[in-house]
Amino acid sequence: MSIDSLDIQKWIQFAEQDYDLVTAIMETHSPYPIPVNIVCYHCQQSVEKILKAYLLAQGNTLEKTHDLKALLEQCRRYSSDFDGFKAACIKLTSYISSSRYPSDTEIAEHDMKLSIQAAGKILEFTKSKLAELGFANATQRVSPN
Repeated sequence: MSIDSLDIQKWIQFAEQDYDLVTAIMETHSPYPIPVNIVCYHCQQSVEKILKAYLLAQGNTLEKTHDLKALLEQCRRYSSDFDGFKAACIKLTSYISSSRYPSDTEIAEHDMKLSIQAAGKILEFTKSKLAELGFANATQRVSPN
């Protein structure tokens, strides 16, 4: 595996870990209230990292951005199959600051559930695109070590 492949695998691993945290929170929150803002933040983070893994796999240099719409636009240069995720990426991007800092914006539980669903779909879709590029273990869970 080349250095670039190892780097891409790390991005995939971090994307999976963010999504795994969301899953763990949802499974263990009871009897406590669901931390909706934290869940939405990690959904955004999971998608950001998997899209960046895809862009690295395409030979791009990453720019410092949390804007999923901008990242998705870059991914669309390589595959129009990303088109269906534009609305989800716009919504998830809105959670990058509203979920990390106190704000007047309240995130509803319904929005959180949609975020979880969208992040899961984008994560699995992008991992399948990475597998098509030769990252065979992109569709397998990456070991935390």
